[in-house]
Amino acid sequence: MEIANKKAFIFRELLDRLFAGRYRFGERISVKDLSEELGVSKQPVMTALTSLQERGFVRITAQVGCEVISPTPDEIQDFYRMFAAVEGVIASLAARRATGDEIGRLAEINHQLTAVPPDSSPADVYRQINVLFHRQLHDMAHSSLVSARQQANFELSDFFIVQTCGFDAHLHLVAEEHQVLIDAISARDSERAAIMAQAHILSVSDSVASYLHVQRAQ
Repeated sequence: MEIANKKAFIFRELLDRLFAGRYRFGERISVKDLSEELGVSKQPVMTALTSLQERGFVRITAQVGCEVISPTPDEIQDFYRMFAAVEGVIASLAARRATGDEIGRLAEINHQLTAVPPDSSPADVYRQINVLFHRQLHDMAHSSLVSARQQANFELSDFFIVQTCGFDAHLHLVAEEHQVLIDAISARDSERAAIMAQAHILSVSDSVASYLHVQRAQ
């Protein structure tokens, strides 16, 4: 495997493990153990961990090692305020710039959430469809720079959800919240689209922060 491909593989592998909840808040991640497990030298492992640190998932301390972040409820709420504000900007732009076909595609993706088979794994399916929905929304803003920055925020948000309340906590709300947003975009109401997008993100924040408050009070 080429060096570039090897680094990309290790980064993706570690990110998938974080999304799967294999590493928990505050858990140490051993570079030595990972290099032995994956059959690679320590250098590409450190490169991948450094990239994860830049994205906010882990913290590397010289002479100490690497550990998964362990944010406070206030830090998580601060993150979601920022996250929601950017999502509001994107939704506002989408209301102004999206084509009819793009809005139709957004509605089709949201419909998939209401058609998830009951015998499937709802949380996993929800996350996959939710990623598609918000990527489509971001594309509709026709602002690649803003959308690229927001994608990193989405990954961190998904990680926070995995670590706390889980995706099941939002399954009964998400399709309806998405639909209200779609309606605002369809009406070309950029102000309402921004408000609805922010409210959708902040509802997630409330669940995540509440869960963390309860856990740390025990």
